[in-house]
Amino acid sequence: MADTTSFDQIVVLSAGAPQPAPVKARRKSSRLGKVASAVAWLGLMTVGIGAIVPLSLYTLDEINNRLLLQADQAGIEDTLEQDWSHSTSPDYVETVSELAMQLPVVDTGSAYVAASRATELDASRAFAWAQLAYLETRRASGKVNEASLNALTRSMDACPLCSQELVAWRFNFVLTNWYHIPDPLRRRAFEQADMLRWVGQNAEFLAEMRLKARKDGIPFDIYREAVNTPARTWDIDASAVAQAELKAQPAQQVEPEQPATPG
Repeated sequence: MADTTSFDQIVVLSAGAPQPAPVKARRKSSRLGKVASAVAWLGLMTVGIGAIVPLSLYTLDEINNRLLLQADQAGIEDTLEQDWSHSTSPDYVETVSELAMQLPVVDTGSAYVAASRATELDASRAFAWAQLAYLETRRASGKVNEASLNALTRSMDACPLCSQELVAWRFNFVLTNWYHIPDPLRRRAFEQADMLRWVGQNAEFLAEMRLKARKDGIPFDIYREAVNTPARTWDIDASAVAQAELKAQPAQQVEPEQPATPG
């Protein structure tokens, strides 16, 4: 957009200048008009370029992200070998982190660096924070530590209820590591998981979580009833509970297995 102040100055200078001879006056007015036109075009081009460059970079990031999402195993492995650690696209590095964990032989190192980069670029990346909670625990030989608790908290802060999948994963993570989770985070997990009772097809999942908790000595019902919602009754039908119990019968694990990361 042209600078109207500069145009006002041009008008004032033209009106206030001594009146020249007719020929010279037309020549001066013509040159002044050309200067004004050039300034206007330069301003428009500057604004246009300023808008196009970020848009082009965003479009390029989107294209790269879409291509990566459609890549096969070889394409993902090729991407991981490249230097993407300085990428400025949180979408792209978050995708790198997720795909690194989906390879037949997971690349936890790349996943960790990519998830860390994603949260560095955008602190609202709840899935990347959850990924870090998992990876920090895995790096500590399956033990929840301060770093994993911080990542879990940041994920809860960034996305309390925005994704059923993520809420369910965090709930499972908390139950799996119950005796290493501070009580405030336990209660937050139950409060957020209460959403799963009201949306989606989560009856069987919640029945499985309840059964898992009770087998591990976790007072599931006490924490559930403490959630301040309009209805506190256990609203999972008997068939879902029976199916969950049937699925749990063959599973005899000595140590709790960490839930797979979301995404």
